[in-house]
Amino acid sequence: MSEGVKETVTYSLYGNGTETDSYYVDVASFTDEYMERIRKEQSIEEFNHYLAEKELEPMDSAVYGLEFLMIGVLWKVYGRRAAAGSMYVGKLLSSVYSLRSRSTIARSAIDRLKGIAGTTILARNRQHECTIDLKQFGRLLGWLQASGEFEQESKRLAIWFGYLTANTPRESQNKLLRAVRHANWFEQRSEERLGCYTLRVDAYIENNLERLTWKENRIFCSRKRVEYHLNMVGAEIMNRAFHDSFAATKEKRVFLPVCMRNKSGEVCKAVKEGEGYLCKSCSKDCQVNMITAMAKEYDCKVLIIPHASTAFGHQRVREGEVGIVGIACVLNLISGGYKAREMGYQPQCVLLHNSGCIQHWHPTGIKTSIDLDRLKDILNMLPLQVDKQI
Repeated sequence: MSEGVKETVTYSLYGNGTETDSYYVDVASFTDEYMERIRKEQSIEEFNHYLAEKELEPMDSAVYGLEFLMIGVLWKVYGRRAAAGSMYVGKLLSSVYSLRSRSTIARSAIDRLKGIAGTTILARNRQHECTIDLKQFGRLLGWLQASGEFEQESKRLAIWFGYLTANTPRESQNKLLRAVRHANWFEQRSEERLGCYTLRVDAYIENNLERLTWKENRIFCSRKRVEYHLNMVGAEIMNRAFHDSFAATKEKRVFLPVCMRNKSGEVCKAVKEGEGYLCKSCSKDCQVNMITAMAKEYDCKVLIIPHASTAFGHQRVREGEVGIVGIACVLNLISGGYKAREMGYQPQCVLLHNSGCIQHWHPTGIKTSIDLDRLKDILNMLPLQVDKQI
């Protein structure tokens, strides 16, 4: 359910209506459609065997199906840029980006570098279309690392690169071409099934491209509609895949973004704790306050997180002990799920109804919100099912 339609910056779970219920029906149905399509893809099972042979951490095969699609989608969006660049530039820039958290001065300098790279060398396009093969896939990995926006995705796709390297050149290219064919289908079909929720993305990019010149978030804020749809389906897949491990955890936490607060940072009474802030119930109309009160019924801690990059801190928790529900806008969903797993958490997520933070999307910021019933179902550890009659 919703509390009223907000201004749409890029995406909105309200679609063409005044409620968000239909979104969850649509994304669940479309995810089922994609999973049925990918079910017979031989590479998924082979990749599973490869992970076992290399003694790498396994995940649900549905996540591998997501990653196979991700290869094709990211190639379609960034392949020409990747083909114009170098894998080694990606490794160099990503190693520099890793220094960002060391100090405020380092963060400022690296953000400037990221903005320059995103506007110059990473924006160059190869003039003609390029067919994907293992070498070009390696270039794509380099470009994703160099962008600073795909840290988690590039880590996962690097494992796929290792798997494909173990194939003959012809076999690896055939598999990559199949990934692109799935992406071609997905781009068209996702616009039919989920396009009503991303109607403002293209206009936002067109209207803000000049403003984003030299900005560190240029690539992030210019991502295509198909990437929104990929993250929507990815969030649905991850919620299903990680549901049981989340339910089995002893401790549960909810991470909320600052854009959900009813008051500005100067007025909000939240107090610092660790990497986030604890709500002090200074506004009865604030959804952060409502969620904090609701979470207490489940003995669940709620933290307000200033930025997605600081959500999990720097210390890994013991595997399987802590479950988290991350509240985020669409483009942070897949990367957030991977990061949570990397840090030992068992994740679930709830989508913000719309984007609106002042850091990326809106000059003055728009208060964001979520479907409280959706969060309650997760905390009740109920299977995420929806009424197909809606």
